[in-house]
Amino acid sequence: MDSGIQLEMNFEHNRNRFKSRIQSGEFFVLFEVNTPSRQADLDVSAERLRELEFAVSAIRSLPVGLAITDKYTAGESWHICDFAAALSPEDRDMHLFILSGRDSDAQEMQATLQLCRNSGMANVLAVSGNAAPAENLRQTAGRKFCESVNTIHYAREDFPELFVGGAVNPYKYTPGELYAQYFKLIKKINQGAEFFVANFGWDMMKLQELRWYMSSRGLHIPGLARLMMLTPEKFESIAAGKIPGIQISPDFQIILQNELKYSFTQFEAAQWRRIQLQAAGCKLLGYNGIQLAGLERPDKIKIAAARIREALEEFQHFDDWRKAYQEHLARAEMAPYPYRFYLFNQLFSSAYPENSPRMNDAQMPESSRVEKWYYNLSKFMFAHAGNQSPDEHYWSKHFLVGCSRCNQCRLPDTWYICPKTCPKGLSNGPCGGTRPGWHCELSEHECIHSRIFRLSRWKDEVEKLEENYIPSGN
Repeated sequence: MDSGIQLEMNFEHNRNRFKSRIQSGEFFVLFEVNTPSRQADLDVSAERLRELEFAVSAIRSLPVGLAITDKYTAGESWHICDFAAALSPEDRDMHLFILSGRDSDAQEMQATLQLCRNSGMANVLAVSGNAAPAENLRQTAGRKFCESVNTIHYAREDFPELFVGGAVNPYKYTPGELYAQYFKLIKKINQGAEFFVANFGWDMMKLQELRWYMSSRGLHIPGLARLMMLTPEKFESIAAGKIPGIQISPDFQIILQNELKYSFTQFEAAQWRRIQLQAAGCKLLGYNGIQLAGLERPDKIKIAAARIREALEEFQHFDDWRKAYQEHLARAEMAPYPYRFYLFNQLFSSAYPENSPRMNDAQMPESSRVEKWYYNLSKFMFAHAGNQSPDEHYWSKHFLVGCSRCNQCRLPDTWYICPKTCPKGLSNGPCGGTRPGWHCELSEHECIHSRIFRLSRWKDEVEKLEENYIPSGN
């Protein structure tokens, strides 16, 4: 924990404008600000944050706030609480603070949650964290990651004053990947998440699919959609696969490449119109607001607020919005070929599901004979591993399942696949960064949670993917 953290004030007021907005259904916008790299001067960065806060406070056209990300653009960044100290204490209840589990164990994350509580940072979104830019699998595996599910659990257990949410990536186009994201979100809700934030993407049908799925499960918790103002540089990074969990379909790539052929002004104008359409669509699809990235300048924030307000007034009926959205994209295919699974076939027929929408049949992956053999052998040998010393049967576990001697063995809870074979050590489900086809974001290897999903289906234990809370092995 950084010894330089200055936030030790304890705020005893009950006001929480972010919570009130998201629970009341009042549509609002959060402008995303990234915690700066350690190489940046913290005082200079703090002054820029104050300028953004002032710009946000001056907006009257719609409710707004800031979303402060943690360790998102740089592996080594200032502690989020140090950075957030620049915000006005009496207005911190307006903002959302995204806590990354990167480089944190359970004790360090609990200490960060306490600092958030003591400093008036009442609204927290838990994320497991990303690999740093240009970081390889071995380097990432050498880091600590506090999984988002565990962070939510700690917050609910020890800091009930915090208003805590969980993230989800709905932009998955194979059945197993999609269901795994939904099941992990439900696990987060079971652990105490009171709202969710959907990751970046441009396929509005996927945002609708998520809301319909939640409704089909009787889960009516509020949600935000995270949007991005594209720049040519950001588009090139996404197209090259350098930003985990974000895909651009071939059709959409062609649209963006054509927009790039003209001037930067025309390219930017196209992105503004896309943001307007996405924002209005999110409201009509039942989202409580948006979290908008890529606009870390006061003048851009002011423009964005005005444009979004215009779009909300322009599109007040779903049919009008759908027509404009489809014409803007020239009915482009937004799914990344060859993957194109949608859970419902009535999407876009109406804003909200009528009666109980029929789910599409899903061709689920099956476990191989080799996977089943390894499972049966591992269960025979390690069925009691959770109650034994980590050194018990270590070499056998290492050979069969890649054991790395966790403080608490979780093999019986993870279908005898060691969570430490995930570069981030995630045991409660996959991260949002998996690439199409359920590949790990850091390599060509299959995500371990793909194998866990297959085994859970084979053993008819899929419900455990959303019910069983698996503690940290640190």
